[in-house]
Amino acid sequence: MRIKLPDPRVLPHRARRVARWTGSIAYRSIVVPLLELDETEHALALACRLAADRGARVVVVAPLVIERELPLDAHFEDARGELEQRLEAAVEAVGSREVTMRHEIVRTRPGQIGDDIARVAAEHRAELLVVGAPVESRRGFRRAFSREILLLLRAAPCRVLIATGPVAGKGSPARPEFSKILVPMKLGEIGEEMVATAVKLARSRGAALEAVHVVRVPLDKPLDAELRDYDEQAAASLAKAAALGTAHDVEVEGRSVRARSIGEAIVQAAEETAADLIVLGSSPRWRRQARFFSPTVDYVLRNARTEILVLAFPQGVFEEV
Repeated sequence: MRIKLPDPRVLPHRARRVARWTGSIAYRSIVVPLLELDETEHALALACRLAADRGARVVVVAPLVIERELPLDAHFEDARGELEQRLEAAVEAVGSREVTMRHEIVRTRPGQIGDDIARVAAEHRAELLVVGAPVESRRGFRRAFSREILLLLRAAPCRVLIATGPVAGKGSPARPEFSKILVPMKLGEIGEEMVATAVKLARSRGAALEAVHVVRVPLDKPLDAELRDYDEQAAASLAKAAALGTAHDVEVEGRSVRARSIGEAIVQAAEETAADLIVLGSSPRWRRQARFFSPTVDYVLRNARTEILVLAFPQGVFEEV
């Protein structure tokens, strides 16, 4: 059902505080690992959009994998030269006048790529790691992403934004273009950061933004059962989304839906609204488990037909969510 959002100018103190807090979110340092070229260009373009503030820096890191029987300082001129060409090609393909871009090569061992890229992110005091992944990786039988990406997700000292979907696939343009963005609402600060990320992307290209709050109805109740507390929570979360959008001159359309499964409702909402991007959030507690993501995030990754961004948070952040 559609919910009439209150005027953000008269929102309660909590929503006004969120709007001010969102305005202070400015990614000043973002690290992008060099993986496959198409996926790296796509991730790099997203990083530049999120780091559009003056003085921001985007660092592209290329891992030079050295076998364990060889010393780390061994000479690999040919391999290093190839990596430098790939780095220059990725940076040139994206190009941005609004951010400072640099690149570097890190020497690593097999199985240690995630740890070493995480170390580089810590050295640059990065607030965000942006990783590109092909859409085909979402269909894996056991895990939604490759082992390298999951190890990086676990080791990263900062937020990790995994970008995947049709636009990130082979042969697609490097620059992501979104006309309709869908952000499922969560209560708390993770939900607020999900909206903040969606707002930044929507504002950069004038895309429409819709926030959807899914009320999960227990199986022992009809879908139209009276759930006043849940409906009030939905209205409050959508009001916060509206305030966050207003703070950045982005109109956020909000709606609440009832469903048995949150994941199924998100996929259906994306199809109904013809969204070409879904922004999801992943609580840090899932990093400690083998599946890495919640059942809802995993379901959307495997079933949605559109591009997906997963904003995953490091250990020790928002642990109460």
